[in-house]
Amino acid sequence: MEEVLRNCRNCGARLHGEYCCDCGQREGRADERFIDLARDLAGDLIDIDSRFWRTLFPLVFRPGFLSAEFFAGRRARYLPPLRLYLIFSFLLFLSFSLTATGFKDGPVTVNSDGVYVEPEQLEKALEDAPNKEELKKLVQKAQDGELQDPNDNGEVHFNIAGEDGPAWARRLEARLEGNTEKVKQDPRRMVESMLNYAPQMMFVLLPLFAMLVQWMYLFSGFHYLQHLVFGLHYHAFIYLLYLVEIGLEHALPSASGYLSIWALAYLPLALRRAYGSGWGGAFWKSLFLYFSYGLCITFGLAAVAIIALALL
Repeated sequence: MEEVLRNCRNCGARLHGEYCCDCGQREGRADERFIDLARDLAGDLIDIDSRFWRTLFPLVFRPGFLSAEFFAGRRARYLPPLRLYLIFSFLLFLSFSLTATGFKDGPVTVNSDGVYVEPEQLEKALEDAPNKEELKKLVQKAQDGELQDPNDNGEVHFNIAGEDGPAWARRLEARLEGNTEKVKQDPRRMVESMLNYAPQMMFVLLPLFAMLVQWMYLFSGFHYLQHLVFGLHYHAFIYLLYLVEIGLEHALPSASGYLSIWALAYLPLALRRAYGSGWGGAFWKSLFLYFSYGLCITFGLAAVAIIALALL
């Protein structure tokens, strides 16, 4: 029986078996059926070239190991640092977006003395109130935006430009003050807008984290790109830990919070393994990084808040 000659659908080269000799793509034509295509997609998700699962355990339980392996040139067995970072960054901020609900129904004023009641406490407050009907009306007004804090005159001012400032600064100030009113009506819009820019902010801060590490190891012989790889691995771990924390808050609230202990211990352990630091050096370098990078994140969040408010 004469063999049917086929060409690779990816690069067009002549096929001599199941895999293309030029580009390596598997050629099986059975993926034209839905069940076979679904099986291939599921296999890609579970396997991820098998490197994902070899990368996951050392990322979580062997701080600094992946960076040390990368520095030593042993890289093919593990997922590339940038891809690892992007996977967990995407999953984390997607989780934040899905769980960032309930802001519109935040604390409300329920009486003229400015007493705030959280949404989950409203039912109990209504049961205990001596005048239930009047309190219900006040709560409804607060939720409709008709009742405000008696100590709040509703005005917000941004002293950016001043009276003699440039025109662009005055326009920005007016825009920020105008958008503040929109946030008062629906705080969720501000949160959603900030979440849109938070991944970009963290990605921009990554080179700054690597620079801080470089200052700590200025005369060590390590170069900047190696510090950047260490930063990618460290951030991927932190993002993964936050993902687990989000899951614990919903599935097992009593266990939530304990992971922060591992998060604090992780950085000095990672510095010790990746850079060969002593215990004392790793500890003090970690303290510096926690403080300095924490300040960078704080300023970054402030910048994101201003950008999000300006672009509402």
